[in-house]
Amino acid sequence: MVVACGYGDPVTLLRAPDLPAADPGTPTRTTPWRLFWWLATRRKPLAAAVWTSAVFSLGLVPVMPIFLTGAIDDGLSQRDWGALAAWVGALIAAGSVVAVSIVVHHRMTVWWRQDASYRAQQLAIAKVGVLGSRLRTHATTGDVVSVGITDMRTVQRSVECVAPTVGCAAGIIAVAVLLFSTSVELGAVVFGGVIAVAVLTGPLLGRLQRGYSAYRRRVGAITTRASDIVAGLRVLRGVGGEDAFNDSYRRDSQALKRAGLRIAGPGAWIDVLSEGAPLVLLGAVVWISARLVSAGEITVGQMVSSYGYTAALLQPVGWLMSTAMVLMQGHVASAKICDLLNLPDPPRRTDTVPGPQAGAPLADPDSGLALRPGLTAVASADAGAVTELFDRLAGLAPGEAVFGDVPVDRIDPDELRPRVLVADHDAFLFAGTLSAVIAGRRGPERVRAAVEAASAEDIVDALPDGLDTEVSNQIRTLSGGQRQRLRLARALAADPDVLLAHEPTSAVDSHTESRIVERVAALRGGLTTAVATTSPLWLGRADSVAFVQDGKVKAAGTHAELMTSNPDYRALVSRELP
Repeated sequence: MVVACGYGDPVTLLRAPDLPAADPGTPTRTTPWRLFWWLATRRKPLAAAVWTSAVFSLGLVPVMPIFLTGAIDDGLSQRDWGALAAWVGALIAAGSVVAVSIVVHHRMTVWWRQDASYRAQQLAIAKVGVLGSRLRTHATTGDVVSVGITDMRTVQRSVECVAPTVGCAAGIIAVAVLLFSTSVELGAVVFGGVIAVAVLTGPLLGRLQRGYSAYRRRVGAITTRASDIVAGLRVLRGVGGEDAFNDSYRRDSQALKRAGLRIAGPGAWIDVLSEGAPLVLLGAVVWISARLVSAGEITVGQMVSSYGYTAALLQPVGWLMSTAMVLMQGHVASAKICDLLNLPDPPRRTDTVPGPQAGAPLADPDSGLALRPGLTAVASADAGAVTELFDRLAGLAPGEAVFGDVPVDRIDPDELRPRVLVADHDAFLFAGTLSAVIAGRRGPERVRAAVEAASAEDIVDALPDGLDTEVSNQIRTLSGGQRQRLRLARALAADPDVLLAHEPTSAVDSHTESRIVERVAALRGGLTTAVATTSPLWLGRADSVAFVQDGKVKAAGTHAELMTSNPDYRALVSRELP
């Protein structure tokens, strides 16, 4: 059977859909439940097939005792071996249908939950990409990491639980019809008990949801704390603060554990109800049906089947209770994903204009800095001011920067980003082959030249497969100086018109830095390069130096000229500042 499973691509239901989706779609993000339902129903034919197979795989199980009624009343009681064989054959056939349905259902459910999870991840990643540096003003690192790991996994489990719910509900309805047709008293007892369990479970589910929401907030907070400690570990050790932060993390961990234990309370009571209530009902059915048989109101076969119906309800009732708990967690996870997706997009102009020709000057009137082709060093005691300055030049922060005669904020970001690149010395290194990590969008042809310019050949040569070595994100097996050189190589491989580099050699020794300075100047000849640094090696090699104080260019010229004419610059470079 072939159906349109996705966005117009016909696929066989027994073949996994291609993931990630070429177009994840545009979700309805008003509420967590709407987002959850949207994720679960993007591949409607697949979802329908999952629900249909759930009816056959789970819905048929509780009604299987109907075959026992016929086998006992028509076969054994009447000593009609043909009727007995027919009922047994029907039982075997129904069991075969259930077995095949379970296999098909499980396979399609895996594809269904994976599709929902992939779409959620694609939407979250796309949103993070749109927000860029503005993300840090709206969400903490821990919140984003928890969405990407904990919440995605929870949504996946929740989607998976929806299909069995349909099958279990179908089975319960079928049993209701069969029990009431056998005896109104039996049907009323069983389903009165099911309704009572549902009523008792409601408040527990509410407590569970509130507890899980608080637990999820603590998860985000402690993840943020952990990432901050890891990121600042070197500094913490330098100032003797490692133990203090570790103690704080331990206290938060214990508080998180206690919050998790509090969640276990309502969950345990729900488990008690889901396991214990059906057993109580089973005892009641046996007692009532035995009385009815004694009174001649039902047959022995009907008594046996009534017992079977009720026993078979143990699985769907327990499953529904467990599903309710998972769905509550899915609601909380969907709410966190909604929070991320609903963050306001950065303003984007519709009246954009093309950027200037290559080689045009890039200027920031707020600070007075003007960059032209060649190597410019930007020296300042205030690293934050230079960061803000570079962000304005690259259009990452609001300002009046001008590229040629075109305002930076009027250039389409898709054009500006490849042309003006801000390279942080601690920028994130992604996982993959080292060649792909460095090459980025430019391809492998520039990798060797960039690696050589960054004086990173020794790093490549020491890896087992050279540039083809698979590395993990942040490549933590390398030293800080080695990672810094790879970040510089990646920036050089991008070959932007304007490169704005923050302290690209702050973690390397002076001999290596000297080589890097000369090689970068040679590789970037004719292009605009600005380096935020107070290193004499960069300052001495630069074509021009801009001395920035209080966010303004106070002096400009060559390193030698400024050393002679500006005492503040001389004090900064010679480390004479108090």
